[in-house]
Amino acid sequence: MKKIFISNILESVQLQQQVELFGWVKHIRNHNSILFLDLVDSTGKIQVTVSKSRLKKHFEKVKDVRPGSAVRVTGHKHNFNNKGRKNIEIVAETVGVLGDYNLKITPHPRSKFHVFDEKYTDLVLKNRSLYLCNPKQAAVLSFKSKFVFELHKYFQENKFTFIEPPILTEMLLYDDKTAFHFDYEGNKVWLSQCCTFQLEAAILAFEKVYSITPSFRSEHSRSDRHLNEYTHLKVEVAWSNLNDLSELAENILYSMAIRMNEVGKKELKILGASLHPDDYKPPYPSITYDEAVRILNKKGHFAYGKSLGRSRLTELTKSFDNKHLWIKFIPRSAEAFPFSINPANKNLVLAADLIAPYDFAEIGGVAEKIHSKDELLERMAEKGRSSSKNIERYKSYIELRDAGLPPHGGIGMGIDRIARYLMKLPHVKDVLPFPRLFGRRWNP
Repeated sequence: MKKIFISNILESVQLQQQVELFGWVKHIRNHNSILFLDLVDSTGKIQVTVSKSRLKKHFEKVKDVRPGSAVRVTGHKHNFNNKGRKNIEIVAETVGVLGDYNLKITPHPRSKFHVFDEKYTDLVLKNRSLYLCNPKQAAVLSFKSKFVFELHKYFQENKFTFIEPPILTEMLLYDDKTAFHFDYEGNKVWLSQCCTFQLEAAILAFEKVYSITPSFRSEHSRSDRHLNEYTHLKVEVAWSNLNDLSELAENILYSMAIRMNEVGKKELKILGASLHPDDYKPPYPSITYDEAVRILNKKGHFAYGKSLGRSRLTELTKSFDNKHLWIKFIPRSAEAFPFSINPANKNLVLAADLIAPYDFAEIGGVAEKIHSKDELLERMAEKGRSSSKNIERYKSYIELRDAGLPPHGGIGMGIDRIARYLMKLPHVKDVLPFPRLFGRRWNP
């Protein structure tokens, strides 16, 4: 197994020390009796100098190595001067090819090109397995990996308990038509849209719980922020109200901006992106849904009760100097049945959406959840879920209201959307190694 990485050589291996290095050839410069190989691995890039006088008869074989090939190199670490600057290289003693590169695909996956440009979308998605090693694409995936790790750290440090919900479920938060379903041993089951049903049960034991889990929506949307399969952050907190949840969500986002600005510096540099934590500092302004409609109607007619689309959300954030914005007290007709009714206005629910500026739109939401059995049954009937079949289907969830379920609420955030937002990427698909998009054949 590989023990020395390029980053180790650059940072800690002593000069003149012998090393064995495994990696991929990114580029070769041929100067007759000397070859310069740019060797890359998952941690960086280093120059390997190959001289004919050292390799002798094997030198000709190295000349024929194609960029993209996997190689094993042995040699010694040296300094070399490049335009007055000291750099590190490996002076090779042996070079062996362990995996040939024989593909004829352009642009080369490891080359520098704008991998997120729309003109390459079809090529990259059709050959997704090959383009994961593109430097920018790899930087995005590395950033997201660190982001998820930092999320876990945040919740563990703040005494939350991690819950693993099932993917296969009978209980759905939204309309059955928006879910993927199949037959499982004679029963109809769905891929989970949201794990609130399981997390609400878990607060009876742990009070503060969270999950990072795949979720699935069969939505016919080709927007740059929708996926059929995505990563969902869900949080449930006992004894909480809408203000508590909004403050917690703000703190999560701000903390992640601070952490990722530190641990994601390398990836952000590769992407040419910048992250300014002060832009995420709470508190965020908030308006009601009714106030949002009044603002929008000053610029054109907007029908009350509908969801606010991205262009309208962008207009609203512009009205607040491109700050993060809460839109609270959403019409009950537009929200899911577990959300509590606003006692001050029965047509609204105690829920709020978190909107990011600069056209990134909704990235999360918070809601107080119903803890009264009668109110839950009323909302289920309102959403067409009052049949005996549905009562049986949601039995375990309904029974929580007879088991001492306290006032509580939840947070939902799209991890892919937030990662995209932090890196300022053009499409949410770019933060997943193998995105599932409406209208495309999945590959692989």
